[in-house]
Amino acid sequence: MSKDSVIMLQKTLTISFYCGSISTLGTDTFVVSTVDQKPPVRTIDVHGNEGEIQHKLLPDKTYSGTWSSACAYIPSTKTLVVTDRDQHTVYMCDLTLGEGRVIVNDKIRSPRGVCAGPAGTVFVCSRDTNSVVQLSPQGDVLASHSVDVRYPFAVSVSKDRLVLSNSSKGKKIIKIFSIV
Repeated sequence: MSKDSVIMLQKTLTISFYCGSISTLGTDTFVVSTVDQKPPVRTIDVHGNEGEIQHKLLPDKTYSGTWSSACAYIPSTKTLVVTDRDQHTVYMCDLTLGEGRVIVNDKIRSPRGVCAGPAGTVFVCSRDTNSVVQLSPQGDVLASHSVDVRYPFAVSVSKDRLVLSNSSKGKKIIKIFSIV
C-alpha cells in the first residue's frame, strides 16, 4: 500500500467464535486462532464459511483468552505456525505434507504474536524474555533479538522493517525497527 491508498470496507462477516489472531491463508481464505473454542485454529473465507484445519501436531485444547495463542500462515512453505503461551511452544505444521515440528527452546518463553518473515522465516514474540525470536523455515532458532519492549505481543515484518507492539499495562507502545 502506498500513502495514497484508500481502505474501503468490502464486507462484514458474522462468525461463531472469537479470534485471537488472523492471517491470510489464500486469496479468499484466512486462518484464525480461536479463543475459548476447540479447535484452536480455524479457517474462514470471504463468504463467511467456517472450516477446521486438521493437523496431527495441533493441540486438542481450548485456549482461554486472546493472549494464549496466535497463528500465522507462511505462504512460501505452506506452513501454519501456532503459538502456545502456557506450554512455551511453537507448532510449525506443514499443511501440504502433514508433517511439522514442535519447537521448545529456552529463548521462547510465553510466545505471543507470530508472523511470516523473509524467505520462509518466522518471527515470534517471546513475552517472558522481552525478545523476538527468528526461526528458520525448518523451525531452528536463527536468532533471538532483545527489543527493549516489556511483554512483546504482536509482530509484523516487511523487507526492511520489524514492527512490534506490547501488552504491558500503563506503557502502550509500538516500536519500529530497521532491518539491515
